[in-house]
Amino acid sequence: MVKFMKNMSKRIKSENNYRIILVIYCLGLLIGGLFVGMIAPVRTVIQEDFSIDDSTGIWMINIYTLFYAALIPIIGKIADKYGRNKVFSICILIFMSGAILCGLSSVFGGFPLLLIGRVIQASGAGGMIPVANAEIGTSFPKEKRGFALGIAAAVSGISNVLGSGIGSAIVELVGIDNWAIMFYLSAPICIILFILTRLFLHSSATINDSKTDYLGSVLFITQILLLLLGLKELDFFNIKESIIRPIVWIPLVLSITITVIFIIVERKVNNPVFHIEFLQKKPIVITMITSFFIGCIIIAMMLVPEYAEFIMNAPTGSGGYYMLAIGITSMIGPPLGGKFVDKFGPKPVLISGLLLMIGSYLYLALYVSINPSTISLVIGLALVGLGLGFAMGSPTNYMILENVEAKDSTSAIATVALVRQVGTTIAPAIFVGFISNNNGVYGYQQMLICISIFCALAAIFTLFYRKKSN
Repeated sequence: MVKFMKNMSKRIKSENNYRIILVIYCLGLLIGGLFVGMIAPVRTVIQEDFSIDDSTGIWMINIYTLFYAALIPIIGKIADKYGRNKVFSICILIFMSGAILCGLSSVFGGFPLLLIGRVIQASGAGGMIPVANAEIGTSFPKEKRGFALGIAAAVSGISNVLGSGIGSAIVELVGIDNWAIMFYLSAPICIILFILTRLFLHSSATINDSKTDYLGSVLFITQILLLLLGLKELDFFNIKESIIRPIVWIPLVLSITITVIFIIVERKVNNPVFHIEFLQKKPIVITMITSFFIGCIIIAMMLVPEYAEFIMNAPTGSGGYYMLAIGITSMIGPPLGGKFVDKFGPKPVLISGLLLMIGSYLYLALYVSINPSTISLVIGLALVGLGLGFAMGSPTNYMILENVEAKDSTSAIATVALVRQVGTTIAPAIFVGFISNNNGVYGYQQMLICISIFCALAAIFTLFYRKKSN
């Protein structure tokens, strides 16, 4: 049996079977995305189990997003050095180990062990997601690259949408007292995925003998963690007062200080963890700025259920069903947009998706909010999902890949993912601020108009994008 599997593996590798590459890496994206959102609906259950309040319990989500963002570029750099396939398979086991620790926290170790498990989970996901996108983007021929990245984006998008629903279903099936089973379920999936990876994926190693930049890695992780921690606590509608709060200014000042030290260190090493020269290339900088605004746009999805419940006067918790309108069309958009990217390039596809979202959000703000109905709301959200599907993932990943060398592809995509994550960190405070500082539907209208402005800014910057000349 083992001999048969090895022979099959060799045959698939020799044939350079792109389908198996896509399937396996998409499975990694799927599990990484699902277990990001699955904890959200059971957060309050876990809090009650550990007898902790909301301000403490929210850290089971915050600590994941912080370390996920900070570790993405580091793991991307490691993958470029030692091989994406090898790092991807290791990250699968890391992710599984973190999930198991989260489950075990229900028996011993309590909330501190759960937080440790979430950090380890974030480390695994922070490697699987950018590595998968980089490998898909570089393994497929250019004429199929956009479609493949589109499929990957669709899987990532739908997994985030489905995550919370699946988490609720699992807990309802096994009972709230058995919430740990939700984490244990990742083990068999990860083991199967690990075996498939080792059997069927060829090595993409670009191993070099340059010294690993350990000091730069530590400094980079620290500066990103401090930056995101400070930004999370910043009130953008009351900046003067919030900026003087120690929980805001201390992390931000420390982050700036460490950034200066980091730049000095990185200029002296042969193999830096972050390519500062990326910031000197206009196409890459434009891609990063666009990715920031896309991150702001993506995170706006978290407020769609609340908005739907308000304008439809629906019961609390029922707004999630309206997410299906976004989920279905956002799943259709990426592969279709990917085909267009292969034919026309990433720029027109990205701008088209952003323009569609501008119109959709303005339609929701100026018409649906005033004349609410199920049909008009579903149409507006479906158009948002379609536009998001075109703009999400595939175009920006394609743009970054066509401006860097293959050996730096994973770290480059990881950098774009990090910038996008910064957007997802900052934007919620802005969106919620519009709602909390204005009464009734007017606050939601302002929020939707703000999202459309972010879409417009992303489109404007994309207009200046030009692929680097070869």
